[in-house]
Amino acid sequence: MIELTTVGHVYSPGTPWSHRALGGVELSIGAADRVLVVGANGSGKSTLAWILAGLLTPTEGTATIDGHPLTETKGAVTIAFQHARLQLFRPTVGEDIRFGAIADARVADAAMSVVGLDPERFRDRRVDELSGGEQRRVALAGLLVRRPRMIVLDEPLAGLDAPSRKLFIDVLAHMPDRAGAATVVVSHDVEDADRFADRVIELGDGAIVSDRPV
Repeated sequence: MIELTTVGHVYSPGTPWSHRALGGVELSIGAADRVLVVGANGSGKSTLAWILAGLLTPTEGTATIDGHPLTETKGAVTIAFQHARLQLFRPTVGEDIRFGAIADARVADAAMSVVGLDPERFRDRRVDELSGGEQRRVALAGLLVRRPRMIVLDEPLAGLDAPSRKLFIDVLAHMPDRAGAATVVVSHDVEDADRFADRVIELGDGAIVSDRPV
């Protein structure tokens, strides 16, 4: 489905501030894959996430989905950021999930159920009244109604308390089956990785150090 071929990225090329973030990345991600991307700070994780989400065109190589550039396939891949509040634009949960997508209340309710939110309880809740973990799940439901083929999640477990973390891991574990979307989780948190990932990609100095089963 997704192919990265000799992908590299240099920020501010040709200037004194030029900085190489990635180089020579070869990567394939299938339709039902559950991938965890790990690596130290500065290893290139964020740059890889942005390229996979089609938000950044690599300066070297190609990044495609079914042969088409990721940057030209709007909605095929979506990204959920760590600070979910920045992705919530409407006052209530139901309104926000439907925002920017052709989705009626039934579709929004179904997305809420996939991320473990009871529609009857949460449909009319104000987003500012939600916990951090609930806001992340609402943001994720808002992506699901767009029916993406893959979702990239940037540090989705950071800062969550134990119950919220468990709930979010449960959601991630079943995402390919329940929503038909592959997942790429970028995280420092590798505890319980075997529950939500089948494969671990480790980055180091902008290159893939290892690509292995969990």
